[in-house]
Amino acid sequence: MTQKTIFALVGLAMVALFAFQACSSRKSSNVPAPESRPFYLGSTPFFASAGVFPDWRHENLDDRDLLSVHVDDFLGIPWNQFLVGGVLPSAWATQWATLANNARATGKTLYVALSPLGNRATLAPNIDSAGVRTENWAPMDAAGCYRFSSDANALNYKLAYINYAKYIIDLTQPVFFSPAIEMNIQFARCAPADKAAWIAWYTDVHNAIKAAYPQLVVFPTFQLEYLYGIAEPVASCGSSVSPATCFAQRLPEALSIPGDRLALSSYPLSWKFHAEYKYSYPTDTYATIQGTTTRKIWIAETGWATVKIFQSYHGVSGSCLTELIPASMANDSELEAYMSWLLREAQTRRFEAVIWWLNRDYLDAAVAQTCPCSGSNDTCMLTDAFYAAAGDYGETLMRLFGNMGLYHYDGTPRSALNVWRQYLVRPHQP
Repeated sequence: MTQKTIFALVGLAMVALFAFQACSSRKSSNVPAPESRPFYLGSTPFFASAGVFPDWRHENLDDRDLLSVHVDDFLGIPWNQFLVGGVLPSAWATQWATLANNARATGKTLYVALSPLGNRATLAPNIDSAGVRTENWAPMDAAGCYRFSSDANALNYKLAYINYAKYIIDLTQPVFFSPAIEMNIQFARCAPADKAAWIAWYTDVHNAIKAAYPQLVVFPTFQLEYLYGIAEPVASCGSSVSPATCFAQRLPEALSIPGDRLALSSYPLSWKFHAEYKYSYPTDTYATIQGTTTRKIWIAETGWATVKIFQSYHGVSGSCLTELIPASMANDSELEAYMSWLLREAQTRRFEAVIWWLNRDYLDAAVAQTCPCSGSNDTCMLTDAFYAAAGDYGETLMRLFGNMGLYHYDGTPRSALNVWRQYLVRPHQP
């Protein structure tokens, strides 16, 4: 075979190769790309045990691309140190540093959420220089609301909170940040003058943070069921106002408050008690919001209880026979149905994020559904601790959130995780 023949054969081979690649390219271009997902999927590393609250656990990280570091008012705030300076309480600073380091080490996009209010009404617990925590320390009215409108120190506490927020932002380095959680619950619980002063106080906080961190996405969150007046109807809008009318009044109010996004918490099980909506949450909520604002929509926290809740587990009335939320409402099937609807809405309305409140149940469902709770187990010890701290209200609130995870208490996946993963596998394309 001559050299000329070899070159000719090589040339033919090259032509054939290019033709094959072109053909393959044409064929692959006919294969539809998988549908993308416009929103982050996140959950919190929140957990709770009898000896530790919160008991942060960074597990099942493959099931989210956003990590919600939802600290709320759980760890308290060294108000005085952030106002006048000085050394921060050692244990407090160490706890925050550990949480921040562990969160950053996950490599996930971080969303950090804080609150200056405890019980959504008064200033968050104070941590003194020795690390001692004090609840309900600031001036309050008879309803337990901080007196934003009349306390001479309100300006100082605002400056302290801004310094605290900056400290946490520098520590955690989030992409998204909420300086206030469910701020409209205060609207329903507190006097109009303090509501207006709280909005002004928050506005200054928001503006100071945006000035210091122009690239940071900053927004408060609002509680959706309070916007509808479902949670506290008389206080939210009045006894004669329908949920739809209440929502039409409260949504523009929320949008008038500065924020880079419209972020909502929603626990729609409460709609099951309202006949006017046929015992189901309204399915036009996000279409209405989308027609009202160009802000991107966030579900900053959501979930659905899966274990029946009794009216009281420890009270003297012995009301274990009275179910506050029956198993027909609180179960895995209801959770899965709600999640399926919500994620379809997130896809259709192009939400920016959906955060399922709980990664893993911190109550054992088999134990939690019995009343009274008995035995030396984590669930009974934890519920006993919450009852000791806050009575029936505290225990019931903890139980409402205790069994809505993507995973059961023992770490096995809940059936709804399959729904979650059907969206998670789609490429995230904002």
